[in-house]
Amino acid sequence: MKKFKAELLAAALMAAAFTAGCSPAMFTKGAYAIDDWETWTGLNDAYGSHEAAPDGLYYRLSERQDDTRDMSSDGYSPGLIISRELPGTEWTLDLEADFKIPPGQVKRFSYGIWLGGDASRPSVGNASAVLKVMAQRQNGPRPQDDALLVFYLPGGSPFSLPIDLKVLRFERSGDYYSVAYSMNRKKFVPVFRLDARAAAVVPSQKFFIGGFAGGDPQGAYARLTSLKINGAETLR
Repeated sequence: MKKFKAELLAAALMAAAFTAGCSPAMFTKGAYAIDDWETWTGLNDAYGSHEAAPDGLYYRLSERQDDTRDMSSDGYSPGLIISRELPGTEWTLDLEADFKIPPGQVKRFSYGIWLGGDASRPSVGNASAVLKVMAQRQNGPRPQDDALLVFYLPGGSPFSLPIDLKVLRFERSGDYYSVAYSMNRKKFVPVFRLDARAAAVVPSQKFFIGGFAGGDPQGAYARLTSLKINGAETLR
């Protein structure tokens, strides 16, 4: 049965690649392998895009995409989300990424840990989510809009982190989730630790990335250069 389900999943991923206009090569092992990722396309596959390149996994914004929506409204539409399942109840995820976010109208990338239904789109606003432990890298018209914030939903207040940090760490230890960061890949500074026993039995936990653009994103992108799960590199 597991083999059958795996074959169905592989077929679905390939079909999604062709349906979304993606190169099938993006779903094969390579310099930056994303065949272990799920692709949740934006409306008409027109809001957001991603690309596996030799120097990283790129996520690019499109005008008026919104990672908090699962239906179009107020001139905004759901955007691309890419995600990958996380294993078990004991893991450490270390992310290294850089961002190009020109000033102007508000633009942001949302990324982190999403817990909820296993067949649910892992958007920031999806009502099936039980818990989100996430970061937002953003910019906008004001100098103070250029920021990196981490928080959890529901109920968490945002923490402001250095925008030039080297590694952002998400960690699960049983019922506890935590976030820390490093400026030098060696010493980690704790940000918060969350008791999430209510989320212990949810069917799915994913790392995800999505985004928002209030106007012309002017080439804004996130580039994931390293994503280590329990010390093992997953991008190359």
